[in-house]
Amino acid sequence: MKIFSRPVVIIAAMTLSFSIPPGICSAQGDIPTPPAFAQKAALSNTFEIEAAKLVLDRGRDPVAKTFAADMISDHERAGVALANAAGEEHVQLAAGLDDEHFQKLEALKSSSDKDFDQAYLSTQVSAHEDAVRLFENYAKNSPGGPLKSFAEKTLGTLRTHNVRVHGLTKD
Repeated sequence: MKIFSRPVVIIAAMTLSFSIPPGICSAQGDIPTPPAFAQKAALSNTFEIEAAKLVLDRGRDPVAKTFAADMISDHERAGVALANAAGEEHVQLAAGLDDEHFQKLEALKSSSDKDFDQAYLSTQVSAHEDAVRLFENYAKNSPGGPLKSFAEKTLGTLRTHNVRVHGLTKD
């Protein structure tokens, strides 16, 4: 019989105690519903734009600033496309950030000037990895419709951002 350490047991118990709110996932289990996908995509998109604006104001590294400017341009364009696709599917998008993304933005704001650019790029690595997973899953497994088309069209840009930001971060 295998004995688990206390942290493993606690983490397992916490994982089992969380339930997914109704309407977040489809009957297949892990495919977000159209409203859930649209909300997650909108939150991610807004976070990327707001974080990039911080870099344009506070960043020192010209490479990070160029990346941030490109993120603003690309994600503003994606935001319009997402809003249009969501509207066609009668999905209302909430404005602003949720607590999770707000906390990430606050953590970035509190980074020292010396570490700020790399802190930004590090947040972009995880943000783009999460976005690529979300969009891949939705594009591959969701029912057809404007949001699926949006996911399919946007996925290539997100993959490019992901590759690019990985090349900019220090190991």
